[in-house]
Amino acid sequence: MTEHDKLHDVAPRTSGASLSSVLGVAVAGLVANGLNLIVTVVLARILPGRDHNAAYGAFAQMVGLYVVVSLPGSAIAIAVVRRSSWWLARRGNAELEDWRRTSSVRTVRALAIFAVVALGAAPLIGSALGGRSWLAVFVTTLAAGCWVAIAVERAFLQSCRRYRPLAVNFLLEGGARTTAVLAGGAAWGVTGAVVGILLAELATWAHAWRAAARAVPDVTASAPGTPPSGEIGGDLAASIVAFGMLALLQYVDVFLVGRLNASESGRYAAIAVVAKTLVYVAIVLSYYSCPRPRSATARAVTRDATWRSCSRSTSCRARCSWASAAIAPRSLLGIVYRSGLLGASGSLVTLVGAMALLGVSFLLSTYLLARGVRIVAAWLVVGAVVTIAAIATAHGTWQGTAMRDLEAQAVIAAGSWSGRCSPSRRGTRPS
Repeated sequence: MTEHDKLHDVAPRTSGASLSSVLGVAVAGLVANGLNLIVTVVLARILPGRDHNAAYGAFAQMVGLYVVVSLPGSAIAIAVVRRSSWWLARRGNAELEDWRRTSSVRTVRALAIFAVVALGAAPLIGSALGGRSWLAVFVTTLAAGCWVAIAVERAFLQSCRRYRPLAVNFLLEGGARTTAVLAGGAAWGVTGAVVGILLAELATWAHAWRAAARAVPDVTASAPGTPPSGEIGGDLAASIVAFGMLALLQYVDVFLVGRLNASESGRYAAIAVVAKTLVYVAIVLSYYSCPRPRSATARAVTRDATWRSCSRSTSCRARCSWASAAIAPRSLLGIVYRSGLLGASGSLVTLVGAMALLGVSFLLSTYLLARGVRIVAAWLVVGAVVTIAAIATAHGTWQGTAMRDLEAQAVIAAGSWSGRCSPSRRGTRPS
Protein backbone atom coordinates (compact mmCIF):
# COMPACT_ATOMS: atom_id res chain seq x y z
CA MET A 1 0.00 0.00 0.00
CA THR A 2 1.40 3.38 -0.92
CA GLU A 3 1.55 6.35 1.45
CA HIS A 4 -1.19 7.98 -0.63
CA ASP A 5 -3.52 5.03 -0.02
CA LYS A 6 -2.70 5.06 3.68
CA LEU A 7 -3.75 8.71 3.90
CA HIS A 8 -7.07 7.91 2.30
CA ASP A 9 -7.75 4.80 4.33
CA VAL A 10 -9.81 6.89 6.73
CA ALA A 11 -12.09 4.20 8.08
CA PRO A 12 -10.71 3.11 11.46
CA ARG A 13 -11.19 -0.48 12.57
CA THR A 14 -14.65 -1.13 13.94
CA SER A 15 -13.65 -3.69 16.59
CA GLY A 16 -15.40 -1.74 19.33
CA ALA A 17 -18.45 -0.80 17.35
CA SER A 18 -21.26 -3.21 16.62
CA LEU A 19 -23.39 -3.23 13.52
CA SER A 20 -26.42 -2.52 15.69
CA SER A 21 -24.85 0.75 16.84
CA VAL A 22 -24.31 1.90 13.26
CA LEU A 23 -27.85 0.93 12.33
CA GLY A 24 -29.08 2.79 15.41
CA VAL A 25 -27.57 6.02 14.08
CA ALA A 26 -29.17 5.45 10.69
CA VAL A 27 -32.58 4.83 12.27
CA ALA A 28 -32.21 7.90 14.49
CA GLY A 29 -31.38 10.02 11.45
CA LEU A 30 -34.40 8.71 9.57
CA VAL A 31 -36.67 9.37 12.54
CA ALA A 32 -35.35 12.93 12.90
CA ASN A 33 -35.83 13.65 9.18
CA GLY A 34 -39.28 12.07 9.27
CA LEU A 35 -40.28 14.31 12.16
CA ASN A 36 -39.08 17.35 10.22
CA LEU A 37 -41.33 16.40 7.31
CA ILE A 38 -44.27 15.83 9.63
CA VAL A 39 -43.73 19.22 11.25
CA THR A 40 -43.75 20.94 7.85
CA VAL A 41 -47.04 19.26 6.97
CA VAL A 42 -48.76 19.73 10.35
CA LEU A 43 -47.75 23.38 10.45
CA ALA A 44 -49.97 23.95 7.42
CA ARG A 45 -52.95 23.23 9.67
CA ILE A 46 -51.99 25.21 12.77
CA LEU A 47 -50.58 28.45 11.37
CA PRO A 48 -52.83 31.42 12.22
CA GLY A 49 -55.82 31.55 9.90
CA ARG A 50 -55.41 35.09 8.57
CA ASP A 51 -53.77 35.01 5.14
CA HIS A 52 -52.95 31.37 5.77
CA ASN A 53 -51.91 30.66 2.17
CA ALA A 54 -49.23 33.34 2.12
CA ALA A 55 -48.04 32.37 5.63
CA TYR A 56 -47.41 28.77 4.62
CA GLY A 57 -45.62 29.95 1.51
CA ALA A 58 -43.42 32.17 3.67
CA PHE A 59 -42.57 29.26 5.96
CA ALA A 60 -41.61 27.15 2.93
CA GLN A 61 -39.25 29.94 1.91
CA MET A 62 -37.69 29.95 5.37
CA VAL A 63 -37.18 26.18 5.16
CA GLY A 64 -35.52 26.67 1.79
CA LEU A 65 -33.27 29.41 3.16
CA TYR A 66 -32.30 27.14 6.04
CA VAL A 67 -31.35 24.33 3.64
CA VAL A 68 -29.35 26.64 1.36
CA VAL A 69 -27.32 28.06 4.24
CA SER A 70 -26.82 24.80 6.15
CA LEU A 71 -26.25 22.14 3.47
CA PRO A 72 -22.66 23.24 2.65
CA GLY A 73 -21.92 22.34 6.27
CA SER A 74 -21.98 18.71 5.12
CA ALA A 75 -18.79 19.36 3.15
CA ILE A 76 -17.14 20.82 6.26
CA ALA A 77 -18.22 17.79 8.29
CA ILE A 78 -16.70 15.43 5.72
CA ALA A 79 -13.41 17.35 5.92
CA VAL A 80 -13.46 17.10 9.74
CA VAL A 81 -14.03 13.34 9.55
CA ARG A 82 -11.14 12.91 7.15
CA ARG A 83 -8.73 14.96 9.28
CA SER A 84 -9.84 13.28 12.53
CA SER A 85 -9.47 9.83 10.99
CA TRP A 86 -5.95 10.74 9.84
CA TRP A 87 -4.93 11.36 13.45
CA LEU A 88 -6.78 8.32 14.81
CA ALA A 89 -5.14 6.00 12.27
CA ARG A 90 -1.75 7.04 13.71
CA ARG A 91 -2.92 7.08 17.35
CA GLY A 92 -2.31 10.79 17.50
CA ASN A 93 -5.19 11.15 19.95
CA ALA A 94 -3.62 13.99 21.93
CA GLU A 95 -3.09 15.99 18.73
CA LEU A 96 -6.66 15.24 17.65
CA GLU A 97 -8.04 16.49 20.98
CA ASP A 98 -6.05 19.71 20.65
CA TRP A 99 -7.34 20.17 17.11
CA ARG A 100 -10.92 19.44 18.26
CA ARG A 101 -10.75 22.13 20.93
CA THR A 102 -9.26 24.61 18.49
CA SER A 103 -11.93 23.76 15.92
CA SER A 104 -14.73 24.27 18.45
CA VAL A 105 -13.41 27.70 19.40
CA ARG A 106 -13.03 28.69 15.74
CA THR A 107 -16.56 27.48 15.06
CA VAL A 108 -17.98 29.73 17.78
CA ARG A 109 -16.01 32.72 16.47
CA ALA A 110 -17.10 32.03 12.90
CA LEU A 111 -20.73 31.76 14.00
CA ALA A 112 -20.50 35.09 15.83
CA ILE A 113 -19.14 36.78 12.70
CA PHE A 114 -21.79 35.03 10.61
CA ALA A 115 -24.53 36.33 12.94
CA VAL A 116 -23.39 39.93 12.42
CA VAL A 117 -23.32 39.47 8.64
CA ALA A 118 -26.72 37.75 8.70
CA LEU A 119 -28.21 40.59 10.74
CA GLY A 120 -27.08 43.13 8.16
CA ALA A 121 -28.20 41.02 5.20
CA ALA A 122 -31.58 39.94 6.63
CA PRO A 123 -33.58 43.00 5.41
CA LEU A 124 -32.14 42.62 1.91
CA ILE A 125 -32.88 38.90 1.78
CA GLY A 126 -36.37 39.44 3.16
CA SER A 127 -37.06 42.00 0.45
CA ALA A 128 -35.69 39.70 -2.26
CA LEU A 129 -38.00 36.91 -1.07
CA GLY A 130 -41.06 39.11 -1.50
CA GLY A 131 -41.13 41.32 1.57
CA ARG A 132 -40.66 38.66 4.25
CA SER A 133 -39.97 39.55 7.89
CA TRP A 134 -36.33 40.47 8.38
CA LEU A 135 -36.52 38.95 11.86
CA ALA A 136 -37.72 35.61 10.47
CA VAL A 137 -34.92 35.67 7.89
CA PHE A 138 -32.28 36.49 10.51
CA VAL A 139 -33.44 33.79 12.93
CA THR A 140 -33.58 31.22 10.11
CA THR A 141 -30.06 31.95 8.88
CA LEU A 142 -28.73 31.90 12.45
CA ALA A 143 -30.38 28.50 13.02
CA ALA A 144 -28.74 27.22 9.82
CA GLY A 145 -25.37 28.47 11.06
CA CYS A 146 -25.93 26.58 14.30
CA TRP A 147 -26.60 23.42 12.28
CA VAL A 148 -23.19 23.78 10.62
CA ALA A 149 -21.64 23.98 14.10
CA ILE A 150 -23.58 20.86 15.08
CA ALA A 151 -22.28 19.08 11.98
CA VAL A 152 -18.69 19.77 13.08
CA GLU A 153 -19.27 18.24 16.53
CA ARG A 154 -21.12 15.28 15.00
CA ALA A 155 -18.15 14.71 12.70
CA PHE A 156 -15.92 14.17 15.74
CA LEU A 157 -18.45 11.72 17.20
CA GLN A 158 -18.59 9.84 13.92
CA SER A 159 -14.80 9.70 13.58
CA CYS A 160 -14.39 8.35 17.11
CA ARG A 161 -17.18 5.78 16.64
CA ARG A 162 -19.33 7.31 19.37
CA TYR A 163 -22.50 6.05 17.79
CA ARG A 164 -24.79 6.05 20.81
CA PRO A 165 -24.43 9.77 21.65
CA LEU A 166 -24.60 10.53 17.93
CA ALA A 167 -27.93 8.70 17.65
CA VAL A 168 -29.21 10.45 20.77
CA ASN A 169 -28.23 13.79 19.25
CA PHE A 170 -30.26 13.10 16.11
CA LEU A 171 -33.29 12.12 18.17
CA LEU A 172 -32.88 15.17 20.42
CA GLU A 173 -32.87 17.44 17.39
CA GLY A 174 -35.97 15.81 15.90
CA GLY A 175 -37.92 15.88 19.15
CA ALA A 176 -36.91 19.40 20.16
CA ARG A 177 -37.65 20.80 16.73
CA THR A 178 -41.06 19.12 16.59
CA THR A 179 -42.10 20.56 19.94
CA ALA A 180 -40.61 24.02 19.53
CA VAL A 181 -41.67 24.64 15.92
CA LEU A 182 -45.28 23.57 16.41
CA ALA A 183 -45.60 25.54 19.64
CA GLY A 184 -43.96 28.61 18.14
CA GLY A 185 -45.98 28.41 14.93
CA ALA A 186 -49.27 28.16 16.80
CA ALA A 187 -48.41 31.09 19.05
CA TRP A 188 -46.55 33.47 16.73
CA GLY A 189 -46.96 32.31 13.16
CA VAL A 190 -43.99 31.96 10.82
CA THR A 191 -41.61 33.94 13.02
CA GLY A 192 -42.50 31.78 16.02
CA ALA A 193 -41.91 28.63 13.99
CA VAL A 194 -38.41 29.65 12.95
CA VAL A 195 -37.61 30.76 16.50
CA GLY A 196 -38.54 27.20 17.43
CA ILE A 197 -36.00 25.89 14.91
CA LEU A 198 -33.29 28.10 16.40
CA LEU A 199 -34.03 27.00 19.98
CA ALA A 200 -33.97 23.35 18.92
CA GLU A 201 -30.63 23.78 17.15
CA LEU A 202 -29.08 25.52 20.17
CA ALA A 203 -30.14 22.64 22.44
CA THR A 204 -28.83 20.09 19.93
CA TRP A 205 -25.53 21.95 19.61
CA ALA A 206 -25.03 22.03 23.38
CA HIS A 207 -25.56 18.26 23.59
CA ALA A 208 -23.29 17.56 20.60
CA TRP A 209 -20.50 19.74 22.08
CA ARG A 210 -20.62 17.96 25.43
CA ALA A 211 -20.60 14.55 23.74
CA ALA A 212 -17.71 15.50 21.43
CA ALA A 213 -15.68 16.74 24.41
CA ARG A 214 -15.65 13.14 25.67
CA ALA A 215 -15.31 11.50 22.26
CA VAL A 216 -11.55 11.22 21.68
CA PRO A 217 -10.27 7.98 23.29
CA ASP A 218 -7.03 7.79 25.32
CA VAL A 219 -5.90 11.39 24.94
CA THR A 220 -2.50 10.43 26.39
CA ALA A 221 -1.55 8.68 23.14
CA SER A 222 0.55 10.95 20.95
CA ALA A 223 1.97 10.74 17.44
CA PRO A 224 3.18 14.14 16.22
CA GLY A 225 2.95 14.72 12.52
CA THR A 226 1.71 17.04 9.81
CA PRO A 227 -1.64 16.16 8.21
CA PRO A 228 -1.82 16.49 4.40
CA SER A 229 -2.88 20.02 3.50
CA GLY A 230 -4.85 18.79 0.50
CA GLU A 231 -7.48 17.22 2.73
CA ILE A 232 -8.85 20.68 3.55
CA GLY A 233 -8.33 22.94 0.56
CA GLY A 234 -9.52 23.00 -3.01
CA ASP A 235 -11.68 19.91 -2.64
CA LEU A 236 -13.47 21.44 0.35
CA ALA A 237 -14.06 24.74 -1.44
CA ALA A 238 -15.45 22.95 -4.49
CA SER A 239 -17.71 20.80 -2.31
CA ILE A 240 -19.07 23.80 -0.40
CA VAL A 241 -19.90 25.61 -3.64
CA ALA A 242 -21.45 22.48 -5.16
CA PHE A 243 -23.62 21.68 -2.13
CA GLY A 244 -24.69 25.32 -1.89
CA MET A 245 -25.79 25.37 -5.54
CA LEU A 246 -27.63 22.05 -5.17
CA ALA A 247 -29.52 23.43 -2.17
CA LEU A 248 -30.38 26.57 -4.13
CA LEU A 249 -31.60 24.48 -7.06
CA GLN A 250 -33.81 22.55 -4.67
CA TYR A 251 -35.65 25.64 -3.44
CA VAL A 252 -35.23 28.30 -6.10
CA ASP A 253 -38.78 27.67 -7.37
CA VAL A 254 -40.22 28.19 -3.88
CA PHE A 255 -38.23 31.40 -3.47
CA LEU A 256 -39.42 32.86 -6.78
CA VAL A 257 -43.07 31.87 -6.42
CA GLY A 258 -43.06 33.46 -2.96
CA ARG A 259 -41.61 36.64 -4.43
CA LEU A 260 -43.67 36.84 -7.63
CA ASN A 261 -46.98 35.36 -6.41
CA ALA A 262 -46.94 35.65 -2.63
CA SER A 263 -50.70 35.39 -2.08
CA GLU A 264 -50.83 31.96 -3.78
CA SER A 265 -47.43 30.67 -2.66
CA GLY A 266 -48.86 28.37 -0.01
CA ARG A 267 -50.53 26.18 -2.62
CA TYR A 268 -47.25 25.81 -4.50
CA ALA A 269 -45.45 25.11 -1.20
CA ALA A 270 -47.82 22.17 -0.63
CA ILE A 271 -46.73 20.38 -3.82
CA ALA A 272 -43.12 21.39 -3.20
CA VAL A 273 -43.00 19.68 0.21
CA VAL A 274 -44.23 16.42 -1.36
CA ALA A 275 -42.02 16.57 -4.45
CA LYS A 276 -38.81 17.53 -2.67
CA THR A 277 -38.78 14.39 -0.51
CA LEU A 278 -37.07 12.76 -3.51
CA VAL A 279 -34.10 15.09 -3.09
CA TYR A 280 -33.79 14.21 0.60
CA VAL A 281 -33.61 10.53 -0.40
CA ALA A 282 -30.79 11.38 -2.83
CA ILE A 283 -28.96 13.37 -0.12
CA VAL A 284 -29.03 10.39 2.24
CA LEU A 285 -27.94 7.95 -0.49
CA SER A 286 -25.16 10.27 -1.68
CA TYR A 287 -23.20 9.67 1.52
CA TYR A 288 -22.79 6.05 0.43
CA SER A 289 -21.36 6.94 -2.98
CA CYS A 290 -18.02 8.10 -1.54
CA PRO A 291 -16.41 5.10 0.15
CA ARG A 292 -12.68 5.14 0.80
CA PRO A 293 -11.34 1.61 0.51
CA ARG A 294 -7.74 0.74 1.08
CA SER A 295 -6.45 0.66 -2.49
CA ALA A 296 -6.97 2.98 -5.41
CA THR A 297 -8.32 0.15 -7.58
CA ALA A 298 -10.76 -1.00 -4.90
CA ARG A 299 -11.76 2.60 -4.33
CA ALA A 300 -12.74 3.04 -7.98
CA VAL A 301 -14.58 -0.31 -8.20
CA THR A 302 -16.51 0.20 -4.97
CA ARG A 303 -17.39 3.80 -5.79
CA ASP A 304 -18.78 2.78 -9.18
CA ALA A 305 -20.75 -0.07 -7.62
CA THR A 306 -22.26 2.12 -4.92
CA TRP A 307 -23.07 4.77 -7.53
CA ARG A 308 -25.03 2.21 -9.55
CA SER A 309 -26.81 0.94 -6.45
CA CYS A 310 -27.75 4.45 -5.27
CA SER A 311 -28.91 5.55 -8.71
CA ARG A 312 -31.12 2.46 -9.06
CA SER A 313 -32.66 3.11 -5.64
CA THR A 314 -33.34 6.75 -6.47
CA SER A 315 -34.77 5.80 -9.86
CA CYS A 316 -37.16 3.31 -8.27
CA ARG A 317 -38.43 5.83 -5.73
CA ALA A 318 -38.77 8.47 -8.41
CA ARG A 319 -40.91 6.19 -10.60
CA CYS A 320 -43.17 5.33 -7.67
CA SER A 321 -43.60 9.00 -6.72
CA TRP A 322 -44.21 10.04 -10.32
CA ALA A 323 -46.84 7.32 -10.79
CA SER A 324 -48.67 8.37 -7.63
CA ALA A 325 -48.58 12.04 -8.64
CA ALA A 326 -49.76 11.28 -12.19
CA ILE A 327 -52.67 9.04 -11.20
CA ALA A 328 -54.28 11.08 -8.43
CA PRO A 329 -52.34 14.22 -7.48
CA ARG A 330 -55.22 15.95 -5.69
CA SER A 331 -56.06 12.85 -3.67
CA LEU A 332 -52.40 12.41 -2.77
CA LEU A 333 -52.13 15.98 -1.47
CA GLY A 334 -55.51 15.73 0.23
CA ILE A 335 -54.16 13.08 2.57
CA VAL A 336 -52.05 15.65 4.41
CA TYR A 337 -53.35 19.10 3.42
CA ARG A 338 -56.68 20.80 3.79
CA SER A 339 -58.63 21.79 0.69
CA GLY A 340 -57.43 25.39 0.66
CA LEU A 341 -53.90 24.27 -0.26
CA LEU A 342 -54.75 21.84 -3.07
CA GLY A 343 -55.02 24.38 -5.91
CA ALA A 344 -51.61 23.58 -7.44
CA SER A 345 -52.08 19.79 -7.43
CA GLY A 346 -52.16 19.71 -11.26
CA SER A 347 -48.48 20.73 -11.28
CA LEU A 348 -47.36 18.03 -8.86
CA VAL A 349 -46.35 15.46 -11.48
CA THR A 350 -44.21 18.04 -13.33
CA LEU A 351 -42.46 19.12 -10.14
CA VAL A 352 -41.85 15.51 -9.10
CA GLY A 353 -40.10 14.98 -12.43
CA ALA A 354 -37.93 18.05 -11.85
CA MET A 355 -36.95 16.94 -8.35
CA ALA A 356 -36.16 13.41 -9.57
CA LEU A 357 -33.69 14.93 -12.03
CA LEU A 358 -32.22 17.08 -9.27
CA GLY A 359 -31.77 13.94 -7.19
CA VAL A 360 -29.79 12.42 -10.04
CA SER A 361 -27.68 15.59 -10.25
CA PHE A 362 -27.03 15.37 -6.51
CA LEU A 363 -25.78 11.79 -6.76
CA LEU A 364 -23.68 12.57 -9.83
CA SER A 365 -22.15 15.66 -8.24
CA THR A 366 -21.20 13.78 -5.08
CA TYR A 367 -19.69 11.00 -7.19
CA LEU A 368 -17.66 13.46 -9.28
CA LEU A 369 -16.43 15.40 -6.26
CA ALA A 370 -15.28 12.12 -4.74
CA ARG A 371 -13.23 11.54 -7.90
CA GLY A 372 -11.69 15.00 -7.58
CA VAL A 373 -13.58 16.48 -10.58
CA ARG A 374 -14.00 20.03 -9.25
CA ILE A 375 -15.41 21.43 -12.50
CA VAL A 376 -18.82 20.08 -11.47
CA ALA A 377 -19.05 22.96 -8.97
CA ALA A 378 -18.66 25.50 -11.79
CA TRP A 379 -21.29 23.66 -13.84
CA LEU A 380 -23.76 23.85 -10.95
CA VAL A 381 -23.15 27.60 -10.56
CA VAL A 382 -23.97 28.07 -14.26
CA GLY A 383 -26.99 25.79 -13.89
CA ALA A 384 -28.30 27.75 -10.90
CA VAL A 385 -28.06 31.05 -12.77
CA VAL A 386 -29.84 29.60 -15.81
CA THR A 387 -32.54 28.03 -13.63
CA ILE A 388 -33.26 31.31 -11.83
CA ALA A 389 -33.57 33.14 -15.14
CA ALA A 390 -35.81 30.45 -16.62
CA ILE A 391 -38.17 30.17 -13.64
CA ALA A 392 -38.48 33.95 -13.38
CA THR A 393 -40.11 33.99 -16.83
CA ALA A 394 -43.04 32.01 -15.39
CA HIS A 395 -43.98 35.03 -13.20
CA GLY A 396 -44.95 32.83 -10.24
CA THR A 397 -47.56 30.69 -12.01
CA TRP A 398 -47.68 27.14 -10.69
CA GLN A 399 -47.54 25.11 -13.89
CA GLY A 400 -45.16 27.50 -15.63
CA THR A 401 -42.75 27.44 -12.68
CA ALA A 402 -42.80 23.65 -12.45
CA MET A 403 -42.29 23.26 -16.21
CA ARG A 404 -39.37 25.71 -16.35
CA ASP A 405 -37.84 23.93 -13.36
CA LEU A 406 -38.20 20.57 -15.11
CA GLU A 407 -36.52 21.86 -18.26
CA ALA A 408 -33.63 23.44 -16.36
CA GLN A 409 -33.07 20.37 -14.18
CA ALA A 410 -32.96 18.17 -17.28
CA VAL A 411 -30.16 20.29 -18.74
CA ILE A 412 -28.22 20.28 -15.47
CA ALA A 413 -28.57 16.50 -15.03
CA ALA A 414 -27.46 15.90 -18.63
CA GLY A 415 -24.36 18.03 -18.12
CA SER A 416 -23.57 16.29 -14.84
CA TRP A 417 -23.98 12.91 -16.48
CA SER A 418 -21.49 13.83 -19.19
CA GLY A 419 -19.04 14.67 -16.41
CA ARG A 420 -18.83 10.97 -15.50
CA CYS A 421 -16.51 10.59 -18.49
CA SER A 422 -14.12 13.23 -17.12
CA PRO A 423 -10.74 11.92 -16.01
CA SER A 424 -10.39 11.53 -12.26
CA ARG A 425 -7.83 13.90 -10.78
CA ARG A 426 -7.01 11.34 -8.11
CA GLY A 427 -7.17 8.52 -10.58
CA THR A 428 -4.14 9.91 -12.42
CA ARG A 429 -1.93 9.41 -9.38
CA PRO A 430 0.12 6.24 -9.10
CA SER A 431 -1.27 3.56 -6.84
